[in-house]
Amino acid sequence: MKDATMPQISLSARVKAAVANGRTSGTVWCFTTSRFRVLLQIEPDFNYRYDGDDLEGETQAALDSGEYVAFDSAVVVELDGVEIARDSLGGSVYSEDCISEFWTAHRDSDPMNRNCSIMRAARGGNVSICHYFPDMVRQPLKHSV
Repeated sequence: MKDATMPQISLSARVKAAVANGRTSGTVWCFTTSRFRVLLQIEPDFNYRYDGDDLEGETQAALDSGEYVAFDSAVVVELDGVEIARDSLGGSVYSEDCISEFWTAHRDSDPMNRNCSIMRAARGGNVSICHYFPDMVRQPLKHSV
């Protein structure tokens, strides 16, 4: 029996509160309908070795010091509580205090940092800013319908 004095908080509200309080692993984003849930789950990769352009070793040094964080992420689509699709990405590297930009940067308040008509008018019609998260949501949704 549920305690009548305890307020019921939706999963997305709990996730938003946890992220606002510094959560950097587990479910960090959630969208829910009556039957579907779309979740973003991230887990730190403490043993990640940076394999991009890093001739001076600065990125790996920042990872080793904790200034940067490497993590793996998965967008999971559930129908009635059962996973029906997923898309995963490993080896994302972000500044420790900017991890949430992985799932928020595509909605940046500055239109020059988004894929929108204002940015394309200024930079050219073929320019695209790479935001992984929207595609990670799009792919499993496409396969689940």
